[in-house]
Amino acid sequence: MAAISQTGYYLHRNMIGRTLAHYKIQEKIGSGGMGDVYLAEDTKLDRKVALKVLPPELADDEERRARFQREAKAIAALDHPNIVQVFSVEDAEGTHFITMQLVHGKTLTELLPKNGFTLSKFFEIAIPLADGVAAAHREGIAHRDLKPDNIMLSDDGRVKVLDFGLAKSATGLVASDAESAAPTEAKTAEGVIVGTLQYMSPEQAQGKAVDERSDIFSLGVVLYEMLTGRRPFRGENPTEILSSIIKDSPKSTSELEPSIPRDLSKLVRRCLAKHPDRRLQSALDLRNELEETKQDVDSGVAFADVQPRRLRTSRRMLLLAGALIAIAAVASFIWFAKSREPSGPRLSNAVLVTSGGGVEDWPTWSPDGGRIAYHSDQDGNPDIWVTQVSGGPPVNLTSDNELWDLRPAWSPDGSLIAFASLARDGAGCYVQSALGGDTPRLVVPGGNVPVWSPDGKELACVAYDETRRRVLRIVDIDLSEARDVELPGRSSNRPEASWSPGGRYVAYVDSASARAEVTRLHVVRLADGAVSSLTDGLANDRHPQWSEDGRTLFFVSNRGGAMDLWRQPLTDGWKPSGAPSAMTSGVGMRSARFSPDGSKLAYSRGAQVANIWRVPILEDDLATWGEAEQLTFDAAFIEFIDVSADGRRLVFSSDRAGNQDLWLMSLDGRETRQLTTDPTPDWAPLFSPDEQSIAYYAYRSGNRDVWVKPVAGGPARQVTVHESSDMRPTWSPDGTQLAFYSSRSGTNTAWVIPAEGGAARQLMERSSNFPLWSADGSSTFVSVVVDGRRDIWRVPAQGGESEGVIENTRELTIRSRDGRGLYFSRRDEDGFHVWHLSLPDRSEQRMTALIGKRGRIGPYGLASDDEYLYFTWEEDVGDIWVMDVAQ
Repeated sequence: MAAISQTGYYLHRNMIGRTLAHYKIQEKIGSGGMGDVYLAEDTKLDRKVALKVLPPELADDEERRARFQREAKAIAALDHPNIVQVFSVEDAEGTHFITMQLVHGKTLTELLPKNGFTLSKFFEIAIPLADGVAAAHREGIAHRDLKPDNIMLSDDGRVKVLDFGLAKSATGLVASDAESAAPTEAKTAEGVIVGTLQYMSPEQAQGKAVDERSDIFSLGVVLYEMLTGRRPFRGENPTEILSSIIKDSPKSTSELEPSIPRDLSKLVRRCLAKHPDRRLQSALDLRNELEETKQDVDSGVAFADVQPRRLRTSRRMLLLAGALIAIAAVASFIWFAKSREPSGPRLSNAVLVTSGGGVEDWPTWSPDGGRIAYHSDQDGNPDIWVTQVSGGPPVNLTSDNELWDLRPAWSPDGSLIAFASLARDGAGCYVQSALGGDTPRLVVPGGNVPVWSPDGKELACVAYDETRRRVLRIVDIDLSEARDVELPGRSSNRPEASWSPGGRYVAYVDSASARAEVTRLHVVRLADGAVSSLTDGLANDRHPQWSEDGRTLFFVSNRGGAMDLWRQPLTDGWKPSGAPSAMTSGVGMRSARFSPDGSKLAYSRGAQVANIWRVPILEDDLATWGEAEQLTFDAAFIEFIDVSADGRRLVFSSDRAGNQDLWLMSLDGRETRQLTTDPTPDWAPLFSPDEQSIAYYAYRSGNRDVWVKPVAGGPARQVTVHESSDMRPTWSPDGTQLAFYSSRSGTNTAWVIPAEGGAARQLMERSSNFPLWSADGSSTFVSVVVDGRRDIWRVPAQGGESEGVIENTRELTIRSRDGRGLYFSRRDEDGFHVWHLSLPDRSEQRMTALIGKRGRIGPYGLASDDEYLYFTWEEDVGDIWVMDVAQ
């Protein structure tokens, strides 16, 4: 054995508090197969890092030191959000070490419940885990020590694969037979047998050469343990464990826990095949199989032959059984009392009907239940499509229109399909033959969201009358005679609606906009316009539909977390009776509709996803996807963003926790922190000029109001108090005032209020929103609709003549940090792009060419630190599914 350096030995005995190069060691945070891991401060870049030090007895061994270098190079070659990032390889004072991203969180070992994870949590971890390992395999790198201790869930919910201390080139090393000592769980022996005992593959356990398929086996062991809480291979000593790995076939996960779908159990068993050729051949295949299985689980298909989760016998369960017997009489009475109430339908056997590659949404049934119409953008812009439920190619009925056709509704006699359109003879509700071929006929100019009367003689669409009241315009299809029924509520002209079976009522959605995340369900009585409120207005309730007998209203809502189907019993034909109850869990519905005979449910499953990206600001060129960097990787919707002046931190609103909350993220990866946790949404956060506070608007008071919260933590302070909607606050340059837009004057207009609260004053009388202060505070820029397009105007802060600045923007506009320009997004022929307006000379310059990727720049997610443009990229997902319904 080589002599151990006395200097290196002294350093390792006294590591805490020392400085290696420019890294100050603070504490030991772990150990790996190839060294100890410390928390250190990078004094050059003012950041925390994880510093992995090669022990002196290994550092002085040339072969082992070379292995350490291979580890660093292996990880450095990987660039994936689910693999820990390596910053550098260092050598200081005879000590060899690497610096890595510091991940705050807990290992899988710490998080694993006694009986395994729920299925939703299992997939939340397993899919990104397999994705990270697949990324390593694509670079020819096998990990060779995958285990729960080397898998971490960061505080922001991201899966990270750690400690590639045993990684090697897949084509590389086979050690000599002389070094075959069996490792223990705590320490990895080197040589032929490399890894941690309970998670080894059979070829590892026998000292054979290994490739990426050895990692597949280890992943199978981890997945088995995640599902059941048990390890598949056990023994009282290392020899017995090795023998079990080589010879034994463990019970399937579904044998241990019957509630686990059999397809998932089979997938884990394929990973645990003894011979590498009989396993899944890549982590990418595993990732894809897990995603498909999750889809089956979410839709209900996976549970067709699954038994309910079995009871585990214990003393506690016996006591519980006795308690159940004691209350049986009470339960029987309650059951008898409720037996007269209509029972809810049961849903099963979900089947995918469409997979066009676009967003397929808003299904509506033909009267015979054999066909479904829906809108889809698979050909570019949304059109109305029809497909056979039994299979066959779908047909595009409205391919002639270059703009949008949306929200179909099939007539009760099956001859016509009504839909909303943004083109042809003007925007409105149209009808067309369900067979296609004829020219659509405009029935309700300016109307949106068509709904048929039960007898099919009338078509109703939401519209505005001459006084700008929102009304339900009901038109006789044959006579073209129209009548209006007012729909009280907020100003959106796109609320979904549903006509009751008897024709007396219409249920509709009350929302501030088509994208609103807090809505309310109402029922209007057509005879006199009286309104009954069904929901509390604290969740996103959408897509109402009546039961056949009119005694229940079904709707889609996120009140349980994901968007699912709920039912609300009714009394007197239109008033709520008790609280609503969920019919599905975790499906993620966009819309849903029962077939005319009630035997099936068609629904669109999917969501809108948006993540944060950035591109550099280039003086003489357009930023493309080649320069773009993705900063968040959530299956969530991030709507508003802001960046600190120094470009180190982002604050954003996201539904990653199930509701739009505010989050703070440092761009060096050291911190992601949830700032708000109120059960109602928070939106549009902006740093104050001193970056000590964040202004935003929230729904927690029952109305949309402006709030301010300290960045460091502490209670939020309400700034505006008004029964109308106060939204999108922006700070004046000196931090003393907040501009916002509000509906308190009857339409959305720009207002200003002191940042500490007080009386608000109106800036502009004409309809305007998204106010933005000029750099000197003398004026604000506001978004104004002019002749159907959205322009930006400058409004003097103390009153005076307003002037147009930019024509034809999308939504939000931001100011450059130097105050000499404005950034905005605009739709061009090849998509949405970011532009810059120079305020001194009014010249416009396009900044981005983000083409070739599905999706679009979000209308509200735009920020800049004058070095980068930060933006949200939105992608829609939606497919049509059908479930069986049993009463």
